[in-house]
Amino acid sequence: MNRREFLTGAAAVAGLGATGFGQAPAQAPAQGREGGRGGGGRGRGGPPANATPEKLARIEIMTLNHSNIIKLPWQEATPQRTLDIFDLPQYYVDVYGVRNVQFQSNHVAQNNDNPDLSYIRELRAKLDAAGAKAPQINIEIGTMAQMGPDGKAAALSGDARAAWLERAKKWVDLSPALGVTRLMHNQGALTDDSKAGVTSLWKDLQDYASPKGIKISGETRGGGAPTQGRGAGQPAAPATPPDMPEPERLRYVWGILLECTLGSGGYTNLDFGGETRFHNQQQLHDAIKGLLPRNAGGMHTRVSPTWDLGTAIKYAESLGYKGMYTIEVNEDSAVRIVYNAILANLA
Repeated sequence: MNRREFLTGAAAVAGLGATGFGQAPAQAPAQGREGGRGGGGRGRGGPPANATPEKLARIEIMTLNHSNIIKLPWQEATPQRTLDIFDLPQYYVDVYGVRNVQFQSNHVAQNNDNPDLSYIRELRAKLDAAGAKAPQINIEIGTMAQMGPDGKAAALSGDARAAWLERAKKWVDLSPALGVTRLMHNQGALTDDSKAGVTSLWKDLQDYASPKGIKISGETRGGGAPTQGRGAGQPAAPATPPDMPEPERLRYVWGILLECTLGSGGYTNLDFGGETRFHNQQQLHDAIKGLLPRNAGGMHTRVSPTWDLGTAIKYAESLGYKGMYTIEVNEDSAVRIVYNAILANLA
């Protein structure tokens, strides 16, 4: 999403060694990226890897990865936008053999307040034609809590809370039309000051969504102190104070999120993040284990110089994880790197 930490070029290079055969991420040449184990090609236009359908079914690709080349009906055409949104499901099937598409809300609707059902039905028809599905939409309809000028975080209240909930319910209502079973919100600034309000709002939405078979999840965000979600036009998250003890920093990364999840009856979407979120393999593994019981069905994956993706996948599998590994990067060629690492480490 536009408020997310994207995979950097340096991290992408480090990710070429993400096979899980060693704790430290292997280094690799900056050029000459090869296709994955089993004959995967190079970025856009390459063929799918020679992998079983069961392995490929464990991978989900975010439309966010292709934001810079996607053409949307309401956008002004540019030479860079060469991939029509309606062609995206078939593209994922042809290039990666992947049939799970995770949409950003701004790729599903021009107006978050009033999504166009006819457009959504057209998207569904293209998914069906490609033999693909859309398990999740990441809804960027505003953060549930924000930092105030007093340095404290406050959850939405009053009219702002009611308006957010009304928007969110519209996304719940349209989800069946696209075949969606998971919605991920942007919780914003999770702190001890905001967690009660976020939990209450999240619970109201989950209670509305549960009868429709929709799971409402929140993801790990930022590097700590506090986890400030970013929507369009919002400032970057504050840096972690240098004197903050690691256990407290990690509580901001995923501990408070888990408290809100349990209190609301909602679900988690672990985002592995880059080097600023988990500083070593054990920290990432602790988060996988802690958040797994309430996992919505997916984890956002990328590569990092501070931990090895393949090792993390093997650990999640050892705990009995059966959900999807969702690729979140910032360019088409980087998708192949994470894709190869996932396939290489699934049994």
